[in-house]
Amino acid sequence: MKKSLIFLCFLILLTGCSHLSVKHLPRNQLLPNQTDVISLDFWNFQYMARMEGDRYSVTGKALPNTTVWPGWAEWFQDLDFFAYISDEQGVVFARDHNSYLVRRMDPKGVDFSFAIPLKAVPSDKDVFLTFGYRMRLTQGEFQAVPRREESLSGEVDVFSAQQGPVPR
Repeated sequence: MKKSLIFLCFLILLTGCSHLSVKHLPRNQLLPNQTDVISLDFWNFQYMARMEGDRYSVTGKALPNTTVWPGWAEWFQDLDFFAYISDEQGVVFARDHNSYLVRRMDPKGVDFSFAIPLKAVPSDKDVFLTFGYRMRLTQGEFQAVPRREESLSGEVDVFSAQQGPVPR
C-alpha cells in the first residue's frame, strides 16, 4: 500500500512537470494584422492573425507541397490542421484544431480558421505561432484505410504524415 502511494505521488509529480513543445517546428512571432507564411514538410501555411474581441483569430490557406507526396495520392481520408501559440522556448500555451471530411487533394489549398482565447496567451511576453497537421492519403475517394495491426498487402496504398508538438 505504501509503495502504491509513493508511486502515485511520483506519477502526479511527473505529469505536472510535462508540457507540449513546438521548439522543433518553424515558428513566427505572433504579430496581429500581418500576412506571413510558415512552411512545414508537406504544407505551407499562409495566414493572418487578428485580435477579435477576446480571442486571436488566425485565418488563411494551407497549400500542399505536392512535390514530396506520392504521385498516386489524391484523396484525404483524414485531414487535421492545428495552430499552436508558444513562448520563445516552444512551450505551448494554447492551441486549436480543424478537422476536414473526406476530400480530394486540391493544389489550390485548404482554407482554415482558428480561434485562440486571449486569456490563454500571456500578455507580458513575446509569443509565437506555428502549425501542425495529421493526414492520411489514398488513391480513391472512399477506400478503407487498413488498421495499424493489418499489413499493407498492396490492396490499398496509404500515405500518412504528421508534424506537431512533442511532450517534454
